[in-house]
Amino acid sequence: MAQILQRRLSRRGFIAATGVTLAGAAVALANTQCDPAIVRRVRQIELNSHPRHRAYVWEFEQDGPAADIASTLAADGMAAMVKTHDGLDWMAKYDLVPGAIDGPRQVSAIAQIFENAGVPFHAWAVVKGIDPVAEAHMAADVLAAGARSLTLDLEPYDGFWQGTNADAVRFGEELRARQPSARIDISIDPRPWKMLHIPLAEFVRFTDGIQPQLYWDMFADDDNANAYAFMGYPPGPDGVTPEFLVQTTQKLLAPYDRWVVPIGDGAAIDPNTWPRFLNQSRALQMPEVAVWRYGVTPGSVLAYLGANPA
Repeated sequence: MAQILQRRLSRRGFIAATGVTLAGAAVALANTQCDPAIVRRVRQIELNSHPRHRAYVWEFEQDGPAADIASTLAADGMAAMVKTHDGLDWMAKYDLVPGAIDGPRQVSAIAQIFENAGVPFHAWAVVKGIDPVAEAHMAADVLAAGARSLTLDLEPYDGFWQGTNADAVRFGEELRARQPSARIDISIDPRPWKMLHIPLAEFVRFTDGIQPQLYWDMFADDDNANAYAFMGYPPGPDGVTPEFLVQTTQKLLAPYDRWVVPIGDGAAIDPNTWPRFLNQSRALQMPEVAVWRYGVTPGSVLAYLGANPA
């Protein structure tokens, strides 16, 4: 049993290997000493039996009204990733439009707009570690209000994570005490020299997936190419390409054994880089991708993702 669980199995492969349903497997796993993440993974496979590509939404003031976004994403068969809060502040502090998210009740209202349109509603937020317990309570409230998952933006820059490793552990303990089974991911800058400055191991312990920000236009300069080479990942003759970022990130994140949902560059100058990005992600067992962000992504890219579903 332990050897089976340690392998990355497909839904069909898991059922074939165990001879039981996923629901039954979840019960059996709950009675073992397995990693809690494995138990959550089995449950979440059932809940997410039809994964979709995702579009990040930042502010409705910038990206457009929720109903309009929902209509477009519904036509392209995609899911929405809507920002709900930043540290201890709800988005209404920054998003100066009527109906901006100012608490759990409005999260629920926005979730209904997307879900009623047939668009799965996921949330994301910046985690800062200023008050780990209070931030964990806000995150739990977002999940309780109707978000199918919550992705925590964990970055080492001003305005992002400011806490200690102990704060990361405290945040995770408090969040999992309130939401033991919810799908919770982290989004990171996956450049290896940036990953050194976040409490990645502490967050991975209580989260289920990693969403690396693979912005090939932004990273395509000599400084990044040289830094990758210095860290032991020299780019090829074409430099920092979508393929290079996907391949390198897969190697960097493989030891963590979490689902990986790569986030692509919606503002890429050449939209034809998107098929390359998606094909490489699929080739490395990452069939579900996301795009940053809705408001800057050409309709042709969204249509392409709709025509090539996860």
